[in-house]
Amino acid sequence: MHQRQGWADRFRSFVRHMYVERQIYIRSHGHVQFISLSPLTQSAFAVIAFAFLSWIAFASVNVVFKEQIIASKDRRYVKMQSAYEERMAQLQSSYDELNGQLVITEERFLATTRQLEEKHKQLSTLMSQRQTAGSVLDKMRRRYAATLTGQEKAAAGSDGNTVLMRVDGATEGPDVVHTTARPQQTAELERFIIEGPDEGALIDVAGLAGNGESPNAAVSQIDARLAWLDNAQQGLINNVEEITDRRVRELKSIIAMTKVIDPDALLERGSERRDAQGGPFIDLAAGDALAGGGDESAFAKQLFRVSQNLKKMADLEDSIARMPLAEPLVSYRKTSSFGPRRDPFNGRMAFHSGEDMGSYYGAPVYAPGSGTVTFAGWKGGYGRIIEIDHGNGFRTRYGHLGKMTVKTGQKIAFREVIGKVGSSGRSSGPHLHYEVWFDGVVRNPSKFIEAGHYVFAKQG
Repeated sequence: MHQRQGWADRFRSFVRHMYVERQIYIRSHGHVQFISLSPLTQSAFAVIAFAFLSWIAFASVNVVFKEQIIASKDRRYVKMQSAYEERMAQLQSSYDELNGQLVITEERFLATTRQLEEKHKQLSTLMSQRQTAGSVLDKMRRRYAATLTGQEKAAAGSDGNTVLMRVDGATEGPDVVHTTARPQQTAELERFIIEGPDEGALIDVAGLAGNGESPNAAVSQIDARLAWLDNAQQGLINNVEEITDRRVRELKSIIAMTKVIDPDALLERGSERRDAQGGPFIDLAAGDALAGGGDESAFAKQLFRVSQNLKKMADLEDSIARMPLAEPLVSYRKTSSFGPRRDPFNGRMAFHSGEDMGSYYGAPVYAPGSGTVTFAGWKGGYGRIIEIDHGNGFRTRYGHLGKMTVKTGQKIAFREVIGKVGSSGRSSGPHLHYEVWFDGVVRNPSKFIEAGHYVFAKQG
């Protein structure tokens, strides 16, 4: 407080020293007058004079250096404009580069999606072919299950992938892989191929950019999604190829179990039933350009292999469907086997040309396969006998029947009732004498029945 007061006293002392009271004398007409100027007035005039002189100096400088000032401003403006234009050029260059990348990405995206769509169509056709290939034996299995219980149980059958199953107590046979349900992942992939991808499965570049996603992030997500789709398709066809390869081996093993004909030879017998085909020959190995080359060519070759396997699988199933593999009776006991035996009437060794299946009087006898009745009547020691031609060289006979429900020339469906068990002819009791013939030679029926255990699953 005392320091502030000291400064004020010194300032007032300085002002009084610099601006002492002055008087201005004016003489006019013999009179003398004066004007007294106090220190405060002098200070005020000094401030006004300083301001006036400053303004004069500023105006003079502006007048003298006007052109230099304007030129300096112009240079600063030009520099700012150049910097702005340079920045705009950089932004335009970045935009053009980004737009170019976007165009390239879009073209690549469209090309990839076209390839995926084409593969999708091919796989859809392949899956339809697969479902068709597995439908023949599946229908027969449901029909077989219905006859086991005496009522229709087709709905209780499996969905086409449970074609090959071993029944309990089946005799020793080939190494067959048994599956009761397809894996969940395979089912999901098949549903993806058949129904197509869900909405929003493919990512839109503009949509991602509009949501604040960077272009690089959008492209990365698109690439990831396309890679997933491609892997899903490749995984599906790999899975189908593995399954079809295994099924073809299984079906061939079943045919080989009968020990009457080679599976490939049996397929040749049914070649006349194949669909009519044609067109120019284009070697697959030399036709890479038509398949697109690279991965597409490998995919096309794999698709071709799977398609051929599916066709072979369908032909094998059709051939098996024409073979008498099902048991003619639902419930029976084996009373006499195929081959040498002691005759039940005279006790001498003799050759038994069939298999005797003991059952009760009136038990229904089912056709083990579709075909045509070539004989239905009485024949010596057979008694009442029915003979059915199943095609491909296969015939079956049913002797000692108590009743026949079919006529000669009649078309017979799989598991259709053709007669009733009896004891007609040279018979010691109610049973069915069952024979299987191939190419005019009688064969062991138990081999066919054993092979049938791998085709038809017992329900219950």
